[in-house]
Amino acid sequence: MALEEHKEYFSDEYQTGRLAVAVCNAGRYGEELSDMPHEKREDLALFYGIRVPAGKNRAGIAAIHNGQMEQWRISEEQLKKDAWANMRKQFPAVFQYIEDVICRSQEVIPLEPGELDREVTDRSMFVLSNRENVQGAAYMFDENILKKIAEKLNSSLIILPSSIHETIIMRETESMNMNFMRNMVTDVNEMVVESELWLSDEVYRYDRDIHTLSLVKPAQPEEVIVAVQDEGMSQGMM
Repeated sequence: MALEEHKEYFSDEYQTGRLAVAVCNAGRYGEELSDMPHEKREDLALFYGIRVPAGKNRAGIAAIHNGQMEQWRISEEQLKKDAWANMRKQFPAVFQYIEDVICRSQEVIPLEPGELDREVTDRSMFVLSNRENVQGAAYMFDENILKKIAEKLNSSLIILPSSIHETIIMRETESMNMNFMRNMVTDVNEMVVESELWLSDEVYRYDRDIHTLSLVKPAQPEEVIVAVQDEGMSQGMM
């Protein structure tokens, strides 16, 4: 994410046409983030950059650092606004069935309001990215996109950050075991996802009723819960 490696892609003048939003693991890149405009979200962080060819940088983006902000004389709030606007214009979100992604189909699920689609509501696993599948995971923090998906699926959402380029979206059900989900994410990351594309081993939940995205906390082991309850009862009898 070092600016020095991509100087040729930066202009002395502030230009919005190549700005993009990206996401990374906040813990893994904490030191680099301290010199970059960013916004921390749970264990992840949104940052902003210039799109570069994948051959130059597999992450697809050269991060903007504080020194560049000073040269451009713009605020972090302005950068955030312009980066999201350009992202939505040039690299719009794409929502697909996971089967279509695996088969490399270009078919997408429209997110515009309308009647519930039985085919969509009968499916359980989807992929959210963007048209180029580059830094598409940032769209998990687009509140408008998540609201549309929740309306389309008629449920709250479970979000698995599968890589920096895309996330897996699932319809939330009462039978879901969140510890199993978290273990699944960890296993896939270890066996399939390349280190430089890794995003998180955590699971996120979007609540369709209050429109909030939050990290799913690990469930306490049953024996710990019982111990806490027993301790509480003992204290109550003193």
